[in-house]
Amino acid sequence: MTQLAKLIDALNGTFGRHKGFRASHAKGLAVTGRFIPTVNAPSVDIPLLRSEQPISARFSVGGGKPNMSDKSPSVRGIGIAIGDKSDGWTMALISAPVFFANSAEQFVDFLAARKPDPEIGGPNPEKVKAFNAANPNTVPHQEYLKATAPCRCYSNENYHSGHAYGFAGPDGPLSARIFLEPEAGRIGLTEDEKSTYSDDFLFDTLLDKLDGGPARWTMKLVLANSGDVLDDPTTPWDGEHQEVTLGTIEITQIDENEAGQKRVYDPARMPAEVTAPQDNVFGLRSPAYAVSVARRNE
Repeated sequence: MTQLAKLIDALNGTFGRHKGFRASHAKGLAVTGRFIPTVNAPSVDIPLLRSEQPISARFSVGGGKPNMSDKSPSVRGIGIAIGDKSDGWTMALISAPVFFANSAEQFVDFLAARKPDPEIGGPNPEKVKAFNAANPNTVPHQEYLKATAPCRCYSNENYHSGHAYGFAGPDGPLSARIFLEPEAGRIGLTEDEKSTYSDDFLFDTLLDKLDGGPARWTMKLVLANSGDVLDDPTTPWDGEHQEVTLGTIEITQIDENEAGQKRVYDPARMPAEVTAPQDNVFGLRSPAYAVSVARRNE
């Protein structure tokens, strides 16, 4: 069994295997929109982003269950494809600033510790506690989710790359994480909303938002400081950071086409001016997605 097959097996072992659905972020909806360049030329020049570009995207709820509750304490995700040509840029972003694992082995072990125990009806808390003690780098992700209420709408969520990409800056190479900041700010569910909203409310709240106009995010690069860790997406970047605004992500409508829902948002597709992250997770994504796609309709 290949290492990549083990990743998908770990997801299936925790969430079950659901024909026709992704192994991770199984629940979601496709949308379309456009990228609008910033009025002032950014200090980091990416030719693709000098002009308006079409966008295909998919919002999702973290986890591998198609019926995952929209109130679940998991990440929310967005896969984005900017541009419709070979030199476009595809990203897979999540609502947590950092990841839950920094290697294939840790990914598998994290999920194994949370595999439902038949006698308990859920994860064994002692196994989770033991894993956390042995893998303290995974704790910031978990603590963020525990402390942060699920978003009221996909349009009210922050989205982060976790990975640090490389760019050519005006004074030489630089590294940065990608950040999408919602126009209306981040808004989490209140306790009353948690008790009254349905488990599928995110579709309706986004539809209501789009009926009144586009949902927008400012697309930024968060530039790394000299002390930031670049090769571990589980490590938070603390303190103040310089930001570069690249433009606006604008989502305008739901994409009801089957192709939109099935589209794979593989971040290996990047413009030539963007250098791939050098952590141990990024390189796993493209081949792992291929395994997941192959299994969808088996």
